Amino acid sequence: MSRRLIARAAVAAAVPLAALGAAQTPALADDELAIRSVTVQPGDPVVGPSGSVKLVVDVVARGARGDRGVTVKVEPGPPTAASTGQSTGAAPAGPGASPVRPLIDGSAGSVSVSGTRSTQNGQDIGRSSGWEKWRFQPEVGLSRWYPSGQWTVVATAKDANGATVNSYTTFYLRRETRFEGIDVKRDGDGTRVTGTLMRVDPKGQVDYRPFAGREVAIRFREEGAADWKDMGTAVTNKDGWFESRAPVKTAGTWQVDFGGTGHYASNTGVASG
Repeated sequence: MSRRLIARAAVAAAVPLAALGAAQTPALADDELAIRSVTVQPGDPVVGPSGSVKLVVDVVARGARGDRGVTVKVEPGPPTAASTGQSTGAAPAGPGASPVRPLIDGSAGSVSVSGTRSTQNGQDIGRSSGWEKWRFQPEVGLSRWYPSGQWTVVATAKDANGATVNSYTTFYLRRETRFEGIDVKRDGDGTRVTGTLMRVDPKGQVDYRPFAGREVAIRFREEGAADWKDMGTAVTNKDGWFESRAPVKTAGTWQVDFGGTGHYASNTGVASG
């Protein structure tokens, strides 16, 4: 079932214009309609089996007027011409924005987060520049019940004549992973490392389920050493269990690392042996 989150905006504190990369922005008239950047915090949200992550969306715009001078929409899926109002071949807004990448799998669904802010209390963030920062903070956060994967944030600025401009950025909503039962034992001529990789249950029936068919990197750091040594990889079986053997007889610390996907977060576990 789709759900809708309504964002209530709060104007951000003043920010020096130089911090927003003014030197790289083409010269515009102070009242010319434009959006300089769209940013989302946290930029890499991860949700667990319970609780939620609340987003903060900041839009830096100029020339926006009226009760709905700037609006934002946050929805699952990659950018489309319909959602952004522009060619999706354009770069996302902001110097730190994520590149446009296709949704890895699954359906985007119909969840959205929207909000508006009047310019009445907008704060100028550059002397005579006309730039204002608009902040949108949904009261309800994203949880495991929302689609994981790529999301698109579209900002629209509207001037007094009704003209509009759009800009967008993207982020990935990922579900948690974790390692359980990491065990290190001397075995014959070397060391045997085992453990289980778990992920937040995509069906929502339990908190975690085994994560099968995933590659796990194995590293070793000898006692007293500073650097990690790569000891190969292992692939989890249907129960999320993995096993790795290495010709190491000395004591030290073992690290197992899962690099994550577009839908599930990375995780690292350690054990001594």
